[in-house]
Amino acid sequence: MTTKHDAAQVHWGGEWRMPTNQELKDLCNKCDWTWTTMNGVNGYVVRGRGNYASVSIFLPCAGFGHGASLGHAGSTGAYWASVPHSDYNDFEAWDLGFNSGRHAVSYYYRYFGQSVRPVQGFAK
Repeated sequence: MTTKHDAAQVHWGGEWRMPTNQELKDLCNKCDWTWTTMNGVNGYVVRGRGNYASVSIFLPCAGFGHGASLGHAGSTGAYWASVPHSDYNDFEAWDLGFNSGRHAVSYYYRYFGQSVRPVQGFAK
């Protein structure tokens, strides 16, 4: 399923897409998060549990954009979901935000630039 809010699907096509808000919640709640620095970049290694314990990703603290400025690079990560916050509110969308002390799914204004971490395969 494609939406007008899915930058990965629009630009890469095929089965590439942005994660849903539920997938980001599952990443928060069903995986282990370890704060680390890789190649001089702060972020989290997120590792699956159980049968998925051998699978991990690194989510860097790329910061976020506002206008022509980049803020909090190196200390904050912010990744978009493809899902608007509500059917009535198109200017906010779900996102995954984190720093060294927390990680959570919330929603934020779309006019802020945030990272996109594409995934492949169809959403369930």
